[in-house]
Amino acid sequence: MSRLAIVVIGAVCFLLIPVSEAASKCTSVQAQCAVEIGGQCDPNTGRWFYGRYMGRAAGGNTMAFHDCVSRKLSQKRK
Repeated sequence: MSRLAIVVIGAVCFLLIPVSEAASKCTSVQAQCAVEIGGQCDPNTGRWFYGRYMGRAAGGNTMAFHDCVSRKLSQKRK
C-alpha cells in the first residue's frame, strides 16, 4: 500500500471519531478548548492542537484558544 493511501485512511479514521468522544477522553482545560474552537484532540494519546501543527491543519486561532482557557479557568475558581 502506498504512503498516500495509508495517510488518507488514517485521516479518515481520525475524522470519524466524534468530537464529543474526543472531548471526553481529553480532559485538560487546554484539550477541551482546542476541541471547542475547532482543533483536535487524539483520544488515544491525549495530544491536542489547533491551527496548524506539523503539517496538519485544524480550526481555531490563538485568540479564541486563550479566551476559552481564561473563561474555563475563571469558571473553576467560582
